[in-house]
Amino acid sequence: MSIKENTNRSLATNTTYLYIKLAVTSICSFFTTRFALQALGVVDYGLFSVLGSIVSFIAILNTIMVSTTNRYIAVSLGRGNINDANKYFNVCWSIHLAVALLTALVAFPIGHWYINHYLNYSGDIHNASIVFDITVVASLFSFFTVPYNGLLTAKENFKTVCFPSILASIFRLTIAYLLVNHFEYKLFVYAFAVAITTIYPGIRYIFFCHRHYREIVRMRFVRDRQLYMEILTFSGWVSYGAIAYVGKAQGAAVLINLFFNTVMNTALGIANSVNSIIGMFAKSIVQPIEPQITKSYAAGNKDRSEYLLVLAIKLTFFMTFVIATPFLVDCHWILSLWLGTVPEEAVVFTMLIIIDALVDSLNAGIKSIIFASGNIKLFQIVPSTLKLASIVVAYIVLKMGFEPYSLIIVYICFSAIIVIANQYILKRTISFDNRKIFKKSYIPSLLIVILALPCFVLNVPIQSFARILISLIYVVILIVLVGFTLEERKHLLRYISGLCRKVTGRK
Repeated sequence: MSIKENTNRSLATNTTYLYIKLAVTSICSFFTTRFALQALGVVDYGLFSVLGSIVSFIAILNTIMVSTTNRYIAVSLGRGNINDANKYFNVCWSIHLAVALLTALVAFPIGHWYINHYLNYSGDIHNASIVFDITVVASLFSFFTVPYNGLLTAKENFKTVCFPSILASIFRLTIAYLLVNHFEYKLFVYAFAVAITTIYPGIRYIFFCHRHYREIVRMRFVRDRQLYMEILTFSGWVSYGAIAYVGKAQGAAVLINLFFNTVMNTALGIANSVNSIIGMFAKSIVQPIEPQITKSYAAGNKDRSEYLLVLAIKLTFFMTFVIATPFLVDCHWILSLWLGTVPEEAVVFTMLIIIDALVDSLNAGIKSIIFASGNIKLFQIVPSTLKLASIVVAYIVLKMGFEPYSLIIVYICFSAIIVIANQYILKRTISFDNRKIFKKSYIPSLLIVILALPCFVLNVPIQSFARILISLIYVVILIVLVGFTLEERKHLLRYISGLCRKVTGRK
């Protein structure tokens, strides 16, 4: 069996694990949102949306080190150097310890300052402070588990990554369900549940890695100052990108609260819940591919890494489009079925955020191949600056009195610009032939969208469920027949037949 066949089988297996996780966590997430909204009410649920945004800003450094740790360990493993992997792991863990202490010193005063002076909340402000403290403590603990998560990802051990997340999702759903008719201090109980589900997966990762990857996670103090400087320099560039990413993702909630109220934040929070589920589907496609892109590039197999990049973009867009289709066909019906009462602006927020996610999915895998090259400066500067600019423009638009959803329209425009900018960066950084992406990924994706447009614009007088089902079948057929090449269709059939044999127990 060739290396390519073996790695393709690994991609298929890891994707299966991720989809099992995705199926469970998506169902749990939908019902958790419904029960939590019912139990907490629109005001307190909106509070969670705002405070979650603040914590996301605080956790920027955590986001930075996830990418850094994963990159250095994956490159070491791609070169077959376990000793280097252990050195990089310990350096990253030491940096995480320092980052956690620094974040604790900064997070609490800044968070309480924002809550006391700027939070637009009609409830008891003291309750908001307590919820914030609980959430920050959980986030700080997760700092220590990032190197372990990075190692599991680099090792492509997605089975271990998935199982704790499934249990955490089930636990959060259970608490949200019980909140509807039980517990007096619902806001605090839900906050503790969220904190526990944040901490638990990391604890499992730590125990697993120390049991199975002892040679890599063996603790030692690395005195190589140059190594610390190398990782910190790399992290410095990553930090700019992380600030921009979190700023765009969570800045919307802060801006909405600044110009409107927590009730409007609830509508945005619901839209973000839908988007996070769609994002998980998209991530489940690219997540097994990313470590192989990094390892292939580090091993000098440029053709393989470029092939995987093109595949990642196309598959991510197709999967995102499939999951987005029901919402684009009849978003109000789905939200009504899910929530009962649909908050004002939730439908338009949801549809626009989904469109933004579709545009952004065209960048899948680009980060991995750029990070593998180590030449990340241009990639971190250009798209990140554009993301930060989108926040400024969105603020100006809302300040001028435009509708709340105008903010997301601004985001969509900038996301399209970033897709174009990334093509220049690929060409400049690694001399990538952009025609490969346009011919094999972007043009098939655009063709699928054009052919599927009638499903979204024609108001056919049939039941909503029937419209959605027919549209889904049509989109899937389009993707298989128009989006995939003949060779890709053969791989898909082999994968499905292999999966069926596993399920039925046949050889």
